[in-house]
Amino acid sequence: MEILRNVTQINEKLIDLFGFKEEDLENFLNEIMDDELIKKTVENIGNLNDKKAELNSLRELIFQLQEYITPLCNLVKMLLYSKNYDLIYELITKIFVGQIGNIRYQSKTATNFTERYFDRFIEIVKNCKISSEAYIPFIASIFKTEKLDGIALWKRPALEYLQNFYNENEDWLLKFINTNPEQKYGILEAIVQFNTMKGVALLIDNFTNEQFEEELEHSLQIIKEHKRDILNYMDREMVSADEDKLEKFTQIMLAMDNDPEVVSRLKDLFDRTTLDKVKELISNKWGISETMNIKTEKQFLNAVRRKIKEPQERSLGVPFDNFHVKLKSGYPADNAVYTFIIYLFKEEKNLNNLEKLKILKTNILDEESLHEFAYKMFKVLSSKPDINQAKWCIRMFCLFADEELLKEIFEFLIELFKQGRNKEGRYLTLCLIHCGYKDIVNVFKRLLAIQNEYISENLDFFINELSRVTNCDKNELLDMLVPDVFTENEYNKQKLRLYDAFISGRLYTKDEFKHLFIDNPIYNELAKNLVFGEYKFGRLHNAFIVEDKQIKYLIGQALPEQEIEGIDGKVGIGIIHSLDCDFRYEKIFNYYDNPPFTQFKSINFDVADANRSNISVNRFIGTFVDAHKFIDMMKRYGFKINKTDEEIEFSSMVHEMPTLNLLTEVEFESKQTENSSTATLGAIRFYNLESTMKAKDKYITQKSNALSISAIPYRFYDFVLSAVYFSSIK
Repeated sequence: MEILRNVTQINEKLIDLFGFKEEDLENFLNEIMDDELIKKTVENIGNLNDKKAELNSLRELIFQLQEYITPLCNLVKMLLYSKNYDLIYELITKIFVGQIGNIRYQSKTATNFTERYFDRFIEIVKNCKISSEAYIPFIASIFKTEKLDGIALWKRPALEYLQNFYNENEDWLLKFINTNPEQKYGILEAIVQFNTMKGVALLIDNFTNEQFEEELEHSLQIIKEHKRDILNYMDREMVSADEDKLEKFTQIMLAMDNDPEVVSRLKDLFDRTTLDKVKELISNKWGISETMNIKTEKQFLNAVRRKIKEPQERSLGVPFDNFHVKLKSGYPADNAVYTFIIYLFKEEKNLNNLEKLKILKTNILDEESLHEFAYKMFKVLSSKPDINQAKWCIRMFCLFADEELLKEIFEFLIELFKQGRNKEGRYLTLCLIHCGYKDIVNVFKRLLAIQNEYISENLDFFINELSRVTNCDKNELLDMLVPDVFTENEYNKQKLRLYDAFISGRLYTKDEFKHLFIDNPIYNELAKNLVFGEYKFGRLHNAFIVEDKQIKYLIGQALPEQEIEGIDGKVGIGIIHSLDCDFRYEKIFNYYDNPPFTQFKSINFDVADANRSNISVNRFIGTFVDAHKFIDMMKRYGFKINKTDEEIEFSSMVHEMPTLNLLTEVEFESKQTENSSTATLGAIRFYNLESTMKAKDKYITQKSNALSISAIPYRFYDFVLSAVYFSSIK
């Protein structure tokens, strides 16, 4: 009677969950159902996540049967074909048996109970002879998932299984990749891990011109993690590559951002290739241009005759007769010249090349008449409902603007952002940045003061671009943004910046120091509890404090005025560090009771004591730590776990120091999870931050690229080792 009641309940749940027909119920319990019948049964059931309780109840009822293998097989197949993959994991991990069926499977890499449940899944596959078509997509989904739990916990044994499957069924798996695009990248990611060169070749060969950008985005993490192997593969293939393949290689390298190895290859390729498409791709990214080879008025006029066969008579509805542009020689511009000027700005869409067109006003055209031309075109375009309809004109009036026009452009830009015309404002901002106008920082400051949301969210991007284009220290630009009104929030924000300046050993000129620490209310408040000094050639010469906006010397006296102005380029004012002090400075160590951060402390780690030719610090190798406490403490020092969002395991923590262009990596001797209780520390290495590739917030480091200890500033070296030391104390 009990068995009969179980069967009845199973039938009721099958009807409720999957819409079974009466004639198919007996088949479910007694024979492995035909794949086509299962596909037909589940084709319209969709996601069953809201029916987990019913599925768990069905699983329990099935395991109460004496012969549970057949219905279990049918249930798993139904979940496989309906792509309810998370529910398969839920189902399998609640099975309380050590082996399913007669065929036993045991992963060599499974080290915990969760991973061993993957073995139970494979036993179901083997005992029930489930087809590869049904379960390989499920295994591929394990590598594609962005979750940190569930099926993601099966990655290690799944990789082992797929490697063995690939070795025995390579042709089938490659055919499957080609016919199942949604599963392709999960499988390719796995193949790259266990057969790197084959995986790299498959990855690149499977890119199609039609969907290249989408495919590149899907595989970007794989590309960055296996950069060296991919570059080696492309180096070998490039010699005989056809046009399509060379274009693919170029786009793949461009996706690797600013990596020095990639940049050198791209520049070499640009010089030797004859393919216009490849040259255009590289030019658009790096600003390498052939447009402006014109250096003189004669070359300019020759180019006008060569390029302009049918001159325009007007632009944006305005006749050229309204403008009075002249050549340097004094001759007035004709319609062909105006047409060619516009052609140049239309042709040069890459903002990295924009400044090269300055040669028009320095060598070829009369500067004052160009200013007038730019002003009139600005007036025309700024009256339009969308200025992005003529981006060439934005580029032109930004480049040719004089001081008065620039003020009007800045005011117009502020109005664009106030009105929420952010797309137009963004492009105008980027044009101004690429023209090298550092004063645009004052526009950002005014918009931040009125809490403009778009600028607040995109400020880092704009400041980074301005710093890169103008070759100006990012911190100097951020100094210009410090508000003129004291608030507690801004005080705390700037205190963090000032601590970074202290650790990096930043020096300020006399004017910078006055502007910040004397005149600005926020920095003046920070300065009240710090001790400063004047440095020349790296040596501390005196010590002073700021009281009531006045400088008071505690030790020594001011350096001569001409030296402070920085004639030798080595003089500056900085926050004093313990490592800079000899016995004369001992009396200033406890001068203030409540500094904004710890300025003076005993020094445990002096870079002068290290072997400066080493590329790693091995002092903490083998140290056992409480993993939870260590990770939490390191986060307080600004370190973060080095992994992607979808990864569970990690092998290091990293610290970014843009001011010094340094990335610090503290390694663990074995892989950890955020639930690990203990860990063993490994080496500490330092890398060039800008040259270290990043994939989904994870830094891809290579030990061969590590910097020697001699390249690490002494303050930062002490900061890093102190962070590790104090975080590791139990």
